[in-house]
Amino acid sequence: MKRYIEDTLQKSCVQWFDLQYGHISWALFHVPNGGQRNAKEAAKFKAMGVRPGVPDLILILPRGGYHYLALELKVGKNKQTENQKWYQSKMTENGGKYVVIRSLDDFIETVNAYLHQD
Repeated sequence: MKRYIEDTLQKSCVQWFDLQYGHISWALFHVPNGGQRNAKEAAKFKAMGVRPGVPDLILILPRGGYHYLALELKVGKNKQTENQKWYQSKMTENGGKYVVIRSLDDFIETVNAYLHQD
């Protein structure tokens, strides 16, 4: 259930982004790291570079001194995992902006602020 709710939020965020910023929709993407897989498929994806803790969405446009914007979506009382916290520290240490998003309004405010920096 928890995953479904976060999936719904993510779909809403991407849909809004595509409508608002269609000319740069190519720059926002999801790396499919989560979800349930059988052992064979999980091993295949791990060998292909799946990394636990990678944020849900990444916007690869530099703005305001940042190289990119990383967005981790959480709903309700859900908290970041230790792997997600580790990725947050590594991404911010290496020039990225990392934000935990809890609603569509958070996403809209964060993306608009990020994209309208000098």
